[in-house]
Amino acid sequence: MKAERAKEILVELLKIPSPSGHEDRLALHIMEFLHKLDYDVHIESDGKVIDLVVNPDAELFFEVHMDTIDMRAEPFVRGNIVYGTGASDVKGGLASILLMLESLKKEKQDLNVGVVFVSDEEKGGMGSALFMERYKPKMAIVIEPTDLEVHIAHAGNIEGYFEVDGKEAHGACPESGINAIDQAYRMIEELKALEPFKQKGKYFDAYIGLQELICENPYYLIPALCRGRFEARLLPDQEVEDVLDLMDPILDEYTLRYEYTEIWDGYELSEDEEIVQLAKKAMDAVGLEDFGGMRSWTDAINFMYNGTKTIVFGPGNLDISHTKGERIDVRDVVKASEFLKKVNEIYGKGE
Repeated sequence: MKAERAKEILVELLKIPSPSGHEDRLALHIMEFLHKLDYDVHIESDGKVIDLVVNPDAELFFEVHMDTIDMRAEPFVRGNIVYGTGASDVKGGLASILLMLESLKKEKQDLNVGVVFVSDEEKGGMGSALFMERYKPKMAIVIEPTDLEVHIAHAGNIEGYFEVDGKEAHGACPESGINAIDQAYRMIEELKALEPFKQKGKYFDAYIGLQELICENPYYLIPALCRGRFEARLLPDQEVEDVLDLMDPILDEYTLRYEYTEIWDGYELSEDEEIVQLAKKAMDAVGLEDFGGMRSWTDAINFMYNGTKTIVFGPGNLDISHTKGERIDVRDVVKASEFLKKVNEIYGKGE
């Protein structure tokens, strides 16, 4: 029964497109859902983004984003598996929150934590930044696809755009030109050879690679200009500024210009932290076992930078998020809901 209800909630969420910047319809749907359960919803907005806040005075918040990437796959259901853009990232997690809130009301239990539904996670993180400007919770659980692992560590990141300049020549005369594609690959290989990107980690390894490369060549030529984007994943204890100092000389050598567009340090919480201990008790109660580390940017970075001790947790699989085959098992949605409900219970008892 719980799986069927989770499926109903999730499919309704997926039927409402909510790419970043267009979360209004979904926000209205969530507000109506919560009002039917007699939850008070506080609206926070700066004219660009909208956040929905329940129980605003709480010191522990569950946070989930309402937006997705642009639609790549329409929703459909096959047994317990729900497919579609946003199923894993992160409407499955959103469904687990709504399922928890509905269950608390049905069982006449108190909501002891705060809940915030934010906008713009997939693009700029403005929704979580707005929330943190106006609220200062002590602790938070950010809902993201973690395969039901509790992530107490978070990767750092460096993202950059670049232009590599070569020299045009007829395609049959490569020795007369400088191939910008070759230059771009030499550049990325030198970056990969840097010591920080050889490091192995507890939950994931450091990494740098190309994520986009565009080389216009409408004629039969040696390509003279490539534009691209690279992304680096850093271990929680690696300092971004130290890594940038090693990357800059290589980028200076190979590129016409470059720009770092995202830079942040990662973190790892001690298992003695209150939020980790609270999560461990809930994990034991519902049969979850593993700690892990989040490999991608999440709103947890905005929370931690503002002093809120934050873990990341949720149903769904990061590997298939954003892909055309994105999907989630609604039984994992139910399990996530049970975990969050148990956190709410334990926190309310002050255990």
